[in-house]
Amino acid sequence: MLAALTWFKPQFLSVRLFSGILLVLVMFQGLLGMWTVTLLLKPVVVMLHLLGGLAILSLLYWKMLRQQSSSGFFVSESSTELLPIVVTALFILFCQISLGGWTSSNYAALACPDFPTCQNMWWPEMNFKEGFTLWQGLGIDYEGGTLNSEARTAIHMTHRIGAIITGIIISYVSFRAILTGAKYLRLTGVVVLILLITQLSLGVANIKFNLPLSIAVAHNGVAALLLLSLITLLHHCVSKKNNIL
Repeated sequence: MLAALTWFKPQFLSVRLFSGILLVLVMFQGLLGMWTVTLLLKPVVVMLHLLGGLAILSLLYWKMLRQQSSSGFFVSESSTELLPIVVTALFILFCQISLGGWTSSNYAALACPDFPTCQNMWWPEMNFKEGFTLWQGLGIDYEGGTLNSEARTAIHMTHRIGAIITGIIISYVSFRAILTGAKYLRLTGVVVLILLITQLSLGVANIKFNLPLSIAVAHNGVAALLLLSLITLLHHCVSKKNNIL
């Protein structure tokens, strides 16, 4: 319906392009849902299904922010000096969320049952080649996936290392936003920092409490909120004159 409204009414070309991309994403997301079943929970398909959902959410949220800004509510601060580091933080977070999806779809969340060590070692035996082979033969095992222990440990440890890198970069971005002095940037920076601390705490809790469903779901939900908070920062870094974007 959104795509039809933008194509049958006078609109900026960028708005039509946005709605077209969104429509293609929704259709592809439907295909991924089908392949998730027909390919027996193939990890790469499950991960792409997660990323597709977050991409649709992010695009809709971005358009909402730009529309609100053009109507005078939550106006962009146009803080272009923060743009490069915010874009970098978004890319790093995207990679970390992808690692999280890969960890979950390969049943690697409990490959390291202790924290901060893994299997009572700082650097356990790992098989990165097998752990990050994207396309493997069909097979299913709900009790731990089809990978061996060393491969799942490699995935889990990579996600931990990614969490450290992501935490450092997003912390830097949030403090830069807080120190700018602009009202909405300060507010958004505080929200980003709170969500980051919450997300890291949930990650540790998943290990300490043996992956309870409530904490695992919360870990996914807060990841989405953290993504949206960084998109809000991006909104404040793009000039309010560019509301057609």
